Amino acid sequence: MRERIAELAGDMRRSFDILRQRALAAREEDPSMVIPVQRIEVSLSVCAVDGGLVAERMHGADIVISRAVGVNFRYENSMLEKFAYHPTKSPEPSLDLKNSLDEHEANVFRSLVRLKTELECAISSIDKFSPQIMLMDGSLLPLPSDRPEDDSELARSYKVLLSIYSKLFSVSKEKGCMLCGVVKDSRARKLSEQMGFSCSDTLLCGYLLKEGERTKSMPYYQGKKGVGKDILALGEKISVFYLKPSEHDLPLRIEAYDCDVDNAASIIRSLSSISENFAYPAILIEADMCAAMDPKEIEGIESSLLNLSGIKALRRNSRPFR
Repeated sequence: MRERIAELAGDMRRSFDILRQRALAAREEDPSMVIPVQRIEVSLSVCAVDGGLVAERMHGADIVISRAVGVNFRYENSMLEKFAYHPTKSPEPSLDLKNSLDEHEANVFRSLVRLKTELECAISSIDKFSPQIMLMDGSLLPLPSDRPEDDSELARSYKVLLSIYSKLFSVSKEKGCMLCGVVKDSRARKLSEQMGFSCSDTLLCGYLLKEGERTKSMPYYQGKKGVGKDILALGEKISVFYLKPSEHDLPLRIEAYDCDVDNAASIIRSLSSISENFAYPAILIEADMCAAMDPKEIEGIESSLLNLSGIKALRRNSRPFR
């Protein structure tokens, strides 16, 4: 096994070296693909939203408990002056249950619950705090894997979710709030494929960009096939770029909705300077820590359902031996 690990590690090092050389050559050939991002003094109100979720499968039922937390930081001269939470720092989670879903639908159900919880929290946080910028953990649109089949019982929930996305976009514009999704570990390959590479955009941009640089912005869905008209309409005003706030960390994928991309990039770079090795906005770290849920939180709910409804746990979770 050690020999195999060493062999694979050697192959990876060689492929990374080749990628680095090709990325640098592409940069030299077309310098316009890279744009410098200013680090600015931040004096504004920033909001961030993240969600937490734990789920359990039982015979005939899928249980999901979730919560989302909105965090507001008020900065003056790049110093944190005030902070607040919505609805609270540790809100009581909500409970959702669906009967008789197959394995794929169960995963979709969990994702729809999480997204709905986060979006509703983001809308109410904008109304409450009137921030200049709202940062969402992750993408500004659902992923293709989040879409249920048209004949699924989850199809209506998906349509409701899209209407909530539309409401979030409208509220952010009405309130003059920049709306950005920050994806820390993106697997997207759109940029790398356009440039003739076979790797993730994040890996490519790790070699393409220097500290304090971003890529040119690109449309969210341009040229992509098999995308529904409803999603295409929502994605029309979303721009995507990759930003490298730190020399020692991988770039972030930023999705910005109908706003000044240069301004959004400068703010996010300035908010991501808490650590050289983990270049990520401090407010999103706080939102993640507040929203995170302990798997033990579902144990009491599961126990009550077992006692009150007669529902049974899956055999793999209840066998008396290993």
